Amino acid sequence: MSGDGALLAAAPTAAAGQRIRDGLLAGVEWAVPAAALALGVWALRRGDVADIGSLGLITALRPELYAALALLTGSFLRGVLRTRPASDALLAAHVVVLVVLLFGAAPIIEPLPRMIPGWLHVGFADYIARTGKTLPELDARFSWPGFFALTAMATRAAGMPDAMPLLAWAPVGFNLLYGVAVFRLARVTSADARTAWLALWLFVPANWVGQDYFGPQGLNYLFYLVLLMLLLRWFRPARHDGSRSRRSRRSPVGRLLRLLRLPPRPLSLEPVAHQAGPASLVGLVAVVLALFAASTVSHQLTPIAIVVSVGALTLVRRCTLRTLPVLLAVVLMAYISYGAVVYWAGHLDDMFGSFGQVGGTINDGAVERVRGDAGHQVVVLLRLLFTVSVWGLAAAGAWRRMRRGDADLGLLALAGAPFLLLGMQSYGGEIFLRVYAFALPFMAILLAALLVPVWPARRRVASALVAGALSTVLIGAFFVARYGNEAFEQVRPADHRAVEWLYAHAPAGVSFVSVTSNVPWRAQGVERYRYRPLGEDLGPTSVVAIEEEMRRNPKGAYLIMTKGQFVFAESFLGKPRGWGETLERQVVDSGRFRLVYTNSEARVYVLSTHERGGGGDRDR
Repeated sequence: MSGDGALLAAAPTAAAGQRIRDGLLAGVEWAVPAAALALGVWALRRGDVADIGSLGLITALRPELYAALALLTGSFLRGVLRTRPASDALLAAHVVVLVVLLFGAAPIIEPLPRMIPGWLHVGFADYIARTGKTLPELDARFSWPGFFALTAMATRAAGMPDAMPLLAWAPVGFNLLYGVAVFRLARVTSADARTAWLALWLFVPANWVGQDYFGPQGLNYLFYLVLLMLLLRWFRPARHDGSRSRRSRRSPVGRLLRLLRLPPRPLSLEPVAHQAGPASLVGLVAVVLALFAASTVSHQLTPIAIVVSVGALTLVRRCTLRTLPVLLAVVLMAYISYGAVVYWAGHLDDMFGSFGQVGGTINDGAVERVRGDAGHQVVVLLRLLFTVSVWGLAAAGAWRRMRRGDADLGLLALAGAPFLLLGMQSYGGEIFLRVYAFALPFMAILLAALLVPVWPARRRVASALVAGALSTVLIGAFFVARYGNEAFEQVRPADHRAVEWLYAHAPAGVSFVSVTSNVPWRAQGVERYRYRPLGEDLGPTSVVAIEEEMRRNPKGAYLIMTKGQFVFAESFLGKPRGWGETLERQVVDSGRFRLVYTNSEARVYVLSTHERGGGGDRDR
């Protein structure tokens, strides 16, 4: 055989060998997220809920979980930062596993769904499903019933008795949906797909706030992300005025740019809108309005954040729908004026009393929250440090993008707009959490710009090392920042059994009295009983106050005292150690209460004069 013939014969063999090697490499790459998922879930299932301490869930996690996360992180960063990035499907698989391991940690380790407010939301949806009505006189959240009505309709259509099966895994489902929206936001504001993937990867552990449990705010956050993504993608101006103009080095803007060591045209590479026909644009406007309408009837704060953010986009001329903020504001005010009249008629001071009082809002949202036991104070301080670090690194990323000329004024406006909410109201001391959450997707995109090198990269290894270090810090801090309150945010089985006993034995119309609000009740029968948590002002010698509250209802009352309440009082409210046990001992020693139910961590009492029936019931 001639030399040319030998070469021709060898060519198919070499090609086949290359295909085999590529197939084996792809198999190994796909095996990494699968192995990380298996190892991580195995480690979580071996976690012991009894090990949860004052720093939360982190003390119950096993080292194998961190090994799984390290393996996943290294594989993801290799796929993103190599010369030819991995496929979108493979990178998405890594993100899905990360979401499951981070946000699924609690439902895998704990026997019951966490976050007592989520149990209450199940009860609200159950009431609407049973009666077809709302009860705005009972709870302010019924003035914004959209989420509860949707849940009631969905559970009945699925043949479910209530929404309890959705409770535990709602954070995982929500964050997977958030991830899709954040990735699309990053793609429309960044020229490089690597930036989008890294922004999504950083967003997941940075989203520690915990507003993604089963409730209106979790769904409305998705509305917020999708609405802004549509505006950034389809309704940008075709050409941004001034982004390519020459600025005099002596002008105020020119001097500021020189001071910041920025080029004369930091927005020269800013993206423009995707093209769409008139009919498509009309349909997209209808979607935007539908999302806002759904948000308006579902949540108190998110529609305000949407109006503020859309207004910021319009103000910096990065939205062609110039009258959209006015239209959204009119829709919002119309609903508040008519749909939520039962609420605002008696709560005008709650709605507007702190308007413009930024100092008071900062005090309520930051200073006043640093209380409780030593462990809880560490958690709160770590959250503050986490927040400030993300904002600082995002600012550095924005500066780096402007240095390259590919800054996006719309992105910068959306990252800063949520801070305007600080001047409106403290939102029960949670406004800092909400500001952080609303700004986070855009902060994550700016943060990713700090790490992704200009391609072709000269310092790819250094970028990978920095990205790996930052990912490690964020993931490690996530478990403390998100689950640091798990000592009382978990729902204890003994507490739940005591509440179930109440529902099985208490006649309708009686009062359920507790010493704190940390009780897993109201998931059913929200209208059948009077729920009376006595609040954080209850002192260690307040047996008289308990008795007075129980005597107010002529139909009778039950006092429930549980370990979950006592831990909440010590860890979050700052009560002295042993406060709950001391209070319960005084209840027993007073001789005015009778024990009717007990288990290992919970007791139920009635007043002796209201006792109906024979002896107590002990849970076995």
